[in-house]
Amino acid sequence: MDKYDIGIIGAGIAGSCLAILLADAGKSVVVIEKNAYPEHKVCGEFLSLESYHFFKSIGLPLDDWDLPIIKHLELTSQKGRELVAPLKMGGFGLSRYTLDYELSEQMKRSGVHFVPETKVTKVENGTIKSSAGNFTAALIIGAHGKYAPNYLTRPKTHNNHNYIGVKYHIKGDFNSDFVSLHSFDGGYCGMSKIENDLYCLCYLANSQKLNKHENTIKHLEENILFKNKRLANVFERADFVWEKPLVISNIKFNKQEVHTNEMLFVGDAAGSISPLSGNGMSIAARSALLLSQLILSETHFNTLAEKYNVQWDRHFGRRVNKANLLNTIMLNPTLHHMVLKALQTFSPLQKKVINDMQGKAFVRDTKLIR
Repeated sequence: MDKYDIGIIGAGIAGSCLAILLADAGKSVVVIEKNAYPEHKVCGEFLSLESYHFFKSIGLPLDDWDLPIIKHLELTSQKGRELVAPLKMGGFGLSRYTLDYELSEQMKRSGVHFVPETKVTKVENGTIKSSAGNFTAALIIGAHGKYAPNYLTRPKTHNNHNYIGVKYHIKGDFNSDFVSLHSFDGGYCGMSKIENDLYCLCYLANSQKLNKHENTIKHLEENILFKNKRLANVFERADFVWEKPLVISNIKFNKQEVHTNEMLFVGDAAGSISPLSGNGMSIAARSALLLSQLILSETHFNTLAEKYNVQWDRHFGRRVNKANLLNTIMLNPTLHHMVLKALQTFSPLQKKVINDMQGKAFVRDTKLIR
């Protein structure tokens, strides 16, 4: 049976970043991932520049990739209101496929034992039981994403709001330095440029709207999304790269317990975060950095878990609460129209709301031991 200091279940952004940080600090780390890796995922693919130097600090050569830099935010409502404003922090575009691939390569360079296409069946007494055998670890961390896996016994949280996520890659003559959010009844669609002259077009929609339109994505788009004329125009002008979109269901946004009595959770496993939080991809990386710092400074599990819960709320609690409020506004066409009008009228309010959607820049501060 293989033995490690750290066992991480899930190789998303949070799991991969955490593995790299801990391995670089001298820990023996195994990462177990259930899927083939990498793969395309439903994700907005806009990253706040707050995470740019962090990704560079863990080994990703972002400067060499000529990535699009996003400088403006565009908001449109179903009722025709539009707002364009500069982003103080700004962002950059990068597909999840490319990011996940590069993180997996960096894990290997950092000495992480990476085990893809392996299903975890049980976690108990410091042992991860899987389809590839058993792995023991002094500390086990769940980085499995939004969905609770079968091996997890903690109670599921309840939320009356349930969404679907739909993603396309498109080409077209669009503003390359804009991230756009187009709202419609029960949802909103984001678009921004990524690498290779592609744009990510990704939307969140209330699952009940899909149910009312024969559970057909095309009908949902034609009857709900296209009521926002700007968004309908985007679909009309776009050259769709994929034959079919990626679709996921049962998306819910809420904080969950960040630990059980034998393991910790990081990224979306600790709390599925609304895209309006300043973007979930950067928050996933930030949560990995936060947890790595605590792990390297605290060896007693109960104390570590208590500190992690406090620090998670301190770093992400207010951001998530603000994002939930913005989420509610975006999902209501009338309310969103009124708020856009207020933001256009009151410039100080506009700057505060837009800048609050992003956090402060962060970077790795631990020394390399490897």
